[in-house]
Amino acid sequence: MTSLNIGSLGELSLPEHVRKRYGLTPNTPVRVIETRSGVLIVPLTGEPMSSELARELEQWQDLAAATWDGFGFEEDR
Repeated sequence: MTSLNIGSLGELSLPEHVRKRYGLTPNTPVRVIETRSGVLIVPLTGEPMSSELARELEQWQDLAAATWDGFGFEEDR
């Protein structure tokens, strides 16, 4: 696992091995998916969300729901 810092303008610099693995080049559009426990960044294509990603997102949501009470997050919207 790699730790990153968010820059002053909200930017993230992904490690080279991650960019290569997912084909992320400069100006690659990405989808930001908010979950209860964090965010997912997925390369944006014209295709609908894959069933594999949908299952993985559901697993993350289930895990977050199981541990939700341990976090002090409050919805601010």
